[in-house]
Parts: sequence; C-alpha cells; structure tokens
Amino acid sequence: MFGRRKKPSTPPPASAQDPSDAEDVALMLRAAADDADAFSALVRKHEKPLANFFARNGVYRDVEDLAQLTFLKLHRARRGYKPTARFTTFLYLLARQVLVDHVRATQRRARLHEEAGKELDPVQPAPRARGEGQDAQAALGCLSPWMRETVVLVVMQGLAYHEAAEVLRVPVGTVKSRVSAALRQMKDFLSK
Repeated sequence: MFGRRKKPSTPPPASAQDPSDAEDVALMLRAAADDADAFSALVRKHEKPLANFFARNGVYRDVEDLAQLTFLKLHRARRGYKPTARFTTFLYLLARQVLVDHVRATQRRARLHEEAGKELDPVQPAPRARGEGQDAQAALGCLSPWMRETVVLVVMQGLAYHEAAEVLRVPVGTVKSRVSAALRQMKDFLSK
C-alpha cells in the first residue's frame, strides 16, 4: 500500500476507441504508400471541419487557402506519419502551424503597410449569421487568440483535453483552465 506508486493511467490508443479514427489512420497509412484515392478521401472528410477551425479562429478571407496549405503539409508529412495519437490531433497540429504562420505573415504585412504609409485593405468582417450561431461567433470574438483557439479545438472540434494539449503544446491543466476561463468570459459577454 505504502511505497508503491500507481502508474498514471494512459488512455488506450484512440483508434481502439473511435472507429472513425481507425478509418482515418488506415487512409493515412494508405496515403503514405502513395494511394491518391486514400488521401482524397481524407481531404473530403476533413475539409469542412478544417475550414470551420480557421473561421472560428477569426480567419474569414483565407479559409480555403489555409485549409489547402494544411492538406499540403499533411501530404508532405504522409510518409513520416506514425499513428501514435488520433489522426485529428495530428491534422490540427498542422492546421495550428498554418494558422500561426498566417497570423505572423498578416502582422508582418500590416507593419510593412504602416511603415510605407499605405492604407491596409479593410479587415473583412465575419460573415453574417443568425441567432445562436451569430451570438457564439461574437462571443468567440471577445476572447484572446490563445483562448479562442483552445475553445475551438476542445468545444467545437471535439478534441479531448490531452489531444488539444498536444496540438497547442501546453500542459493539459492549461487547456482545462483556458477552456474554463473562456467559457466564463463568453457567458459574461452573452449575458450583457
């Protein structure tokens, strides 16, 4: 009883839990062997959730381009893919890298335009939505980028806390506290 520590429990491989993930892993392994149809099936299956990921993180104008860049990164990484986590964890890790690169490039362009004294293109507003969707999008807009990104991954994209932590490269506790704080902040925003 004393002196023996319990080993931390690790979740079973995601593919054992989720038949959809097992299908994704099988498709990715086939894509790694240069099966174009398998890669196309992955793109068809994940293009809308990926576009939603970018849109919910505040990118409206370049959603399709960023999704394409993510799939390009996925294609380039296909031969080195190892199914050690859920496929979607791997995909959203790539998507997050694309998003970070996009934000940096946008900030760089803004600085260059400012330094050159040119007026930057007006920021494209979020598309009009109705009802609860519009409220949710507005509430997401009140969050800082790192909180919004965490909420999008966990609440809207359905990643588990440990998967989101892996994508964001932060501890699981940080993901939990960000989600909790973000949901409180969104609730306060919506109650105004």
